[in-house]
Amino acid sequence: MTTVTRLKPRALRDAQAKLDAFIANARNELTAFGKDLEFDSDCWDVTEHYLAQGDRRAKQARVRFFFIKVPGAGGQTLSPKVRALAKAYVRSELAQRSASAALRAVQAFHVLGIAMRKQRLASAAEIDRTTFDAAVTAMDDGRGDASLDGIGFRLGQIARFLEDRMLCAHTTGTWRYAMRRGSTYGRIGEAFEARKRRLMPAPAALDALARAFHLASDPRDVLITSVAAILCAAPERFNEVLALPADCEVDVPGDGEVRHLGLRWAGSKGYDGHVKLILPGMADVVREALRRIRGLTEHARHLARWYEANPTRIYLPPEWEHLRTQEFIDFEDIADLLGLGGVSKRNHARTWVQSAGLPVTMVVRVAGHIPAMVVRFADFERHVVHQLPPHFPYADARTGLKYGEALLVIPARLFRTGVGSSCMLEPLKYHHVGNGLGQNAKAGSVTVFQRVGLDPNRTLSIKSHQFRHWLNTLAQGANLSQVDIAKWSGRRDIRQNAAYDHVSSQEIVAHIRSVVGDHAKVIGPLAEIPKHLPVSRDEYAAMAVPTAHTTLYGFCIHDFASAPCEMFRNCLDCREHVCIKGIDGKTERVAAALEQASAQLRTAQAAAAEGVYGAADWVATHLATVERLDQLLTILRDPAIEDGAVIQLSTGGADSLSESAARDRLAGVDALRLAAPTGATSTPSSRKSHS
Repeated sequence: MTTVTRLKPRALRDAQAKLDAFIANARNELTAFGKDLEFDSDCWDVTEHYLAQGDRRAKQARVRFFFIKVPGAGGQTLSPKVRALAKAYVRSELAQRSASAALRAVQAFHVLGIAMRKQRLASAAEIDRTTFDAAVTAMDDGRGDASLDGIGFRLGQIARFLEDRMLCAHTTGTWRYAMRRGSTYGRIGEAFEARKRRLMPAPAALDALARAFHLASDPRDVLITSVAAILCAAPERFNEVLALPADCEVDVPGDGEVRHLGLRWAGSKGYDGHVKLILPGMADVVREALRRIRGLTEHARHLARWYEANPTRIYLPPEWEHLRTQEFIDFEDIADLLGLGGVSKRNHARTWVQSAGLPVTMVVRVAGHIPAMVVRFADFERHVVHQLPPHFPYADARTGLKYGEALLVIPARLFRTGVGSSCMLEPLKYHHVGNGLGQNAKAGSVTVFQRVGLDPNRTLSIKSHQFRHWLNTLAQGANLSQVDIAKWSGRRDIRQNAAYDHVSSQEIVAHIRSVVGDHAKVIGPLAEIPKHLPVSRDEYAAMAVPTAHTTLYGFCIHDFASAPCEMFRNCLDCREHVCIKGIDGKTERVAAALEQASAQLRTAQAAAAEGVYGAADWVATHLATVERLDQLLTILRDPAIEDGAVIQLSTGGADSLSESAARDRLAGVDALRLAAPTGATSTPSSRKSHS
């Protein structure tokens, strides 16, 4: 009988050996996420690791990495062929990064495993560039472009990592992921409008929120609407609101005797802490919101200061101090201290005692009565003190903010029972506000809109991050510079502004029309309005700018209902193309076009110097283009011209199709005239016959 031996190339054997060694080192030698991490477990609870790093999300919920059922993958499992590699990569490369980076890496390995299955690869050592291409195809599962780009970026990082460590037999380091997310997201069409509706708060919900702010009386509703009011006044991230100190207000002097309200914000995502001015129209609302929050949270700060000074003793209100001298505490007192009120508070206390695992004792307090269930006060005190928030007394490890100084620290169980504990505190959490604004309506959470009687049909909801999109879009519509918008929003990179820009094409058209004829706001032919027009200025503006769509460099105002584009997308030589100063990315593209045109001019000049036939014509063409782009770039970069100024290009050297045809026709007629005998007379009939 013939035995078949499958031979493996040496490169594959070497790569497999290095891959196995890398996984073994991550399992046995690394200490990231803790020395006692169960590497082979398919669920890593790494909450403590991220709390120690000051990750604010770790305070809100447990941080866990799942290596079987991948979050966001529709219940699909991570392939066993890449599972160990995914764990080793996360532990060795991403332990000091954010939790979201690790999650994206797991999702990237998930689609990589799908690609390996399609290509019938037995090991990750056999991966090549085509595998990554197939993984990108496998990503199309209904996620948004931003999520896909996050996974795709991590795929590129993994490709270069495999190449650098020589963990696969084939070259992968040259593979790149093509970003899907555009800078303008189209600005037109149903896809743009659907994205805008998803990311922007509904006007009805904003109106209801304003009314709820005035109607709220329940402490939970007062807190929710007050936090929302702060988010409406400044485009901050929710984690930054949770890190506000109680004395966050700053009085900033303005012109003359004018004073402005500022808040001390703790930055995130690489942006440092800063003082941000509040919009004047929202200053009084924010002051009232802060006053309400402080009133509801002062007791919790008092608790924090007590426990910082008395770390092993339970805080007792003055009327409950007598309990310290007693050996036992009964269920009714436990319920009152912990805020387990209601008609069945003894049952609630019994459930709490059972879940805490405290030993119960039966005592007879009055002869002849039924024995009562009690627990030792020392056991109760020890367990309650153990419930202090992780890393107490620090509420924010990044800034060193303590709970005794934090604005949004509340009595424990306030949002669960509506009463709150007299002896324990907790930080306000994301789901407290999110559920109150309707983000969890499907699960039956009661919203602030329902409690104040504004939403009996459960139709209103707002996500906390929608406020940030809304304020950024207002800033874009007001033509703030991209640098100012980035600083106002706490961003390091102005390119991130584009994801929050939901100004539609119709709104851009309205802006262009509004500046027609205004020399202070528009540069070019649109600055002039012909005198003695038989129509109004608004009607003329509508005729001059019938529509607009996005181009690489600005906006095209050509009316495509009357004729197709006659410039073959040569936008920078077209009179129906306008640029708006300050729009993210447009100036950079004009600069890139100038650099390319300059290179083409140098090439043409070199060819002309060598006597190449026709090169002189190309020199003239490229020279005109360079001069035109240089003038445009000078205007776009001129600090004396405010952002939002509309720049219409003047007549360039290039003609449209109809203009070229008319020019050629006239040139033909002139040639016939020159060829006619001396003394001959041209008549209309002869011109018609020649044409």
